[in-house]
Amino acid sequence: MTTEYLSSPEVKIENVESLVASTPEIAGLQVYEYFRNNATTQKAGFISGEVPSLHLFYPHLTEVNVQSLAVPALEALRRLMPTPINEKSEALYRTLEYRYAELSMMQLAVRLNDPALTGEERAQTLGLFRQTNEALYGAPDKAIFSSLLGRRMQSFEHTETVDKSFIEIRDDLNGLVGEYDEPTYDVYAADEAVVLRIGKIVTERLGFLVEHIEQDKTYDIQSLKEALLVSLDVMGATSLGWKVDIVEDSSSFATSAHRKIVEVGAKRPEVTGAELSPIILHELGIHVLRSVNAQKAGWVSAAYGQDGYLDFEESVATALEDAYNGKFDDHGQQYYLAAGLVYGLDNHELRDMRETYEVMWRIWALEGASEGVVNDNQLQRAKSAAFSQCVRLFRGTTSKDKGTIYLKDLAYFKGQEAAWSVLDDVYTQEDFDLILAGKLDLTREDHTGIAEKIVAYLRSNL
Repeated sequence: MTTEYLSSPEVKIENVESLVASTPEIAGLQVYEYFRNNATTQKAGFISGEVPSLHLFYPHLTEVNVQSLAVPALEALRRLMPTPINEKSEALYRTLEYRYAELSMMQLAVRLNDPALTGEERAQTLGLFRQTNEALYGAPDKAIFSSLLGRRMQSFEHTETVDKSFIEIRDDLNGLVGEYDEPTYDVYAADEAVVLRIGKIVTERLGFLVEHIEQDKTYDIQSLKEALLVSLDVMGATSLGWKVDIVEDSSSFATSAHRKIVEVGAKRPEVTGAELSPIILHELGIHVLRSVNAQKAGWVSAAYGQDGYLDFEESVATALEDAYNGKFDDHGQQYYLAAGLVYGLDNHELRDMRETYEVMWRIWALEGASEGVVNDNQLQRAKSAAFSQCVRLFRGTTSKDKGTIYLKDLAYFKGQEAAWSVLDDVYTQEDFDLILAGKLDLTREDHTGIAEKIVAYLRSNL
């Protein structure tokens, strides 16, 4: 009999947590980190049409990297079997199961990008990749998609204009879009009184994170990094190892709990302090602080992200931005629209990235037209935005396989009603503490139970 099975339950869970701590990426896996690619270097050529389709290279998406995560993940799961030891080990087991499913999807992505695959092997891998994605992140719903697309298409038809550019783009769009169903889905909107109430609570509870931000100041990448470092420090994250990194060839924000890093794209445009404050509340007030609080309470699974937490976390983060700004804004529609187009939910055949992009930039150009006029600046902004949105959806794929995308970004749209339904019951700072208790989905009873335990611990010990 091995020493492991002679160990007490307390020692056994400590051994598992030590294994997770030594390889934090197995419990805090962020798939997008392995889907980083060279798309930005091809952006100008793709938009101009000189590059018909992207030739994507994923330096971190390798068989070796996937296996280096899968082996310790399986070992941790084995040590937790056959029955959970306590509540923390049960929660960690569920998280590791979820991460292992994501690793399986990553393994399929490695195969998708193997040019040596035969036609039959590729078809089988594509089917499994799509099924695994849908199991993890859900799939776009036809009724929702039809309403998002249909209402836009109808508004374009009723726009009073004689501008040639608008009419040409609209006519081209009509030729690219299939026969969508009649819009019947009412897109959710949070009650204004709730938005204002939560905004007051957010300002009172998290205002200390942005007190140093000068609202009229313009922040470049370096001063933005310095501002984020101050916010990390005042929340106590710096002492736990959190830091800020500037990432080349990127224009986005990203937060990695297992690496304890807030990433800022070097190509991100300058922002004013007024624009930066709600971003800090989103990235640090939710993505970082929830992890920090769970870590302080000793809940490894909630520090890295409990199974199925993503929809709620992304949506509550954008909800806090809205509340701070005092106005509800519908988030994630662009990703949902693009995903529906890829799936051919407009009674069209499946689309690849180029086909999806050609529809999306026209939608954004028409939607952003001023009094029915599409000027050159608006046209370029629409094409740039559509490119960025499509690249996010087609991460991990070749971008040329029709109907095959990474569905994670549906979370921005899917979870907002659930997030606001929870916030609707928040009236006090004590209520709000549950929101910040860990990377959890508070619409789920098991996750809420964990949040309550974290809050109780923090109130008693800190």
